[in-house]
Amino acid sequence: MSAIGTRRVWTATHRYLGLATLGFLFLAAVTGCLLCVRGPLDAALNPDLFHRSSGAGQIEPITAARALEASRPELRVRSFFLTIPVGGNLAVTVDARDPKRPLDYDQVFLDGADGHVAGVRTLAPGWDRRHFLQGVYVFHYTLLGGDWGRWIMGVAALGWFVGAMVGLYLTFPARPPILRGWLRAWTFKTTSRLGRLLLDLHQASGLWLLIGVIILAFTSVSLNFFDEVVTPVVTAVSPPRPSPFDTPPPATPVTSAARQIGFDDALRLAIARAKARGLAWRPAALDYTPNRNLYSVTFTPSGVVRYQGLGPVSYLYDAADGRFVYDDNPYEDSAGRKFARALYPLHTGEVVGPVGMTLIFLVGLSTIEMCVTGAIVWWMKRGPRIAARRAARSASKAAV
Repeated sequence: MSAIGTRRVWTATHRYLGLATLGFLFLAAVTGCLLCVRGPLDAALNPDLFHRSSGAGQIEPITAARALEASRPELRVRSFFLTIPVGGNLAVTVDARDPKRPLDYDQVFLDGADGHVAGVRTLAPGWDRRHFLQGVYVFHYTLLGGDWGRWIMGVAALGWFVGAMVGLYLTFPARPPILRGWLRAWTFKTTSRLGRLLLDLHQASGLWLLIGVIILAFTSVSLNFFDEVVTPVVTAVSPPRPSPFDTPPPATPVTSAARQIGFDDALRLAIARAKARGLAWRPAALDYTPNRNLYSVTFTPSGVVRYQGLGPVSYLYDAADGRFVYDDNPYEDSAGRKFARALYPLHTGEVVGPVGMTLIFLVGLSTIEMCVTGAIVWWMKRGPRIAARRAARSASKAAV
């Protein structure tokens, strides 16, 4: 096949991959941009939950969580952060102590000044202000369609990744001078006619944020097919240290009597272990997993849960006797474990902090723009392409 013929094939590949994934990428980009500001947006939609109403004072998280369990014996505290934002409240995840009597909420917000219950909500997705951001989050990666939706978004992300690589190839000119012509692909002129302007903008924006686009597309594929592809490959190539979560939880439900130590005991044990191992990070969150009767104490450099680098380090303890169970530390685990833990921080941009998160937000905006400009350019060129094919068929018949 000639060079021109090869280029036409790849151009068609880029075009039809783009058309096939256009709608999914547009929705993923819009919802992804919203998720980049999920915390502030959720607080703006629900100020009564996130902003304290009372005056001065500061509750101690563990004491507040213990008081919540005492005042509402029907619930059990599952997790909470150890740092309360200035002027903010403490969000506590809960579940029913008796599974036969389920709660109609699973998140309680305690006033940051005096600990009274400011409000409750469920963590289920929805479109009212209480559940909007959770709805956006679930829609972002499953289209609210469970595994089928997740697989569809994974295939769309794979099409995006391949399409981006083909698009990069197409930015290189077919004729010399190659380098000079390629550098021109990074620019656009506002004085160009509309079709040319949109095509140049589509091409240039893809090049400006190419690294971010490739990272976002690759991590999207990996996260959507994490259990089906990433975990088996990582386990086969570079297996991580054995984890208590590698095996199913006990078939017999854990009773409340099995929980002999409290959150404060788990925190004390974890702080001692962190000090002994030279970990200078601060405790950021506490979590209880009832079906395994395990406490998890999460550490981060700032004491606030962030996914900079490979994310937090967690120490797990048996709630029955305080026995140390597992060190969830990707920094000291296998290369495969490091790869798996890097996917989410890379996808959100948190791996390098605010700069990375800003880059991912810009990639999301750029993806929206490329979806729109790509669709318009395709539509504008569709008529001439159809006319050219009809003319070619007519000429062929006339020649016969």
